[in-house]
Amino acid sequence: MYRFYYNRKTAGDVLYCVLDSSSYPDSTKKVGDVVALYHGKERVGINFLNISKTIKIKAEGMIPYAGSEFLAPINHMLENAGEETLPKQTSTFYAIGEVTGLEEHPLDEKKTIVHLCLGDKTLDTVTRYANLAKGCKTVVALDGCLRIDGTPFLAHSEKNIPVECEICSQKDLGLGEESKEAFLVEEGEPGEDFFLR
Repeated sequence: MYRFYYNRKTAGDVLYCVLDSSSYPDSTKKVGDVVALYHGKERVGINFLNISKTIKIKAEGMIPYAGSEFLAPINHMLENAGEETLPKQTSTFYAIGEVTGLEEHPLDEKKTIVHLCLGDKTLDTVTRYANLAKGCKTVVALDGCLRIDGTPFLAHSEKNIPVECEICSQKDLGLGEESKEAFLVEEGEPGEDFFLR
């Protein structure tokens, strides 16, 4: 999985591509405006300098999905730099989940245990958002998702309660500034990729 980030106001005209957020670069290889970041022999990231010369980007922050029109010039830059190209994204790791049940958290009165249906699978999680009800649909970050801030969400347990996904707010999805409520959706089926539908 990879994720693009761009914010000209704060980071200049550089498109960042994170390939492995759990690693860090110990060497770089620069060819033209492409800077490949390596940890040992593994490429963990790529910085595309002066990117507006190649493609105009309106986003500020995370770019959850890179379509063919976006990816084609990026891969052309990589080919010219002698770097391996990026595959087409088949998942953004953000999916629609339907709430099938809510339980009081046994150890934290500010949190709720949420059961979700994602098509052919069910996931459990814990959340502080109070605007969820049985039957509503929300967006969740799946195991391995790179969040808007570049950190990964990894499935885990909190006090022996499984946290298999993470319920997202509007801000978590880069769609606005609301961060006190879960982002609810009307359209889309449980299990669908939120950004690819």
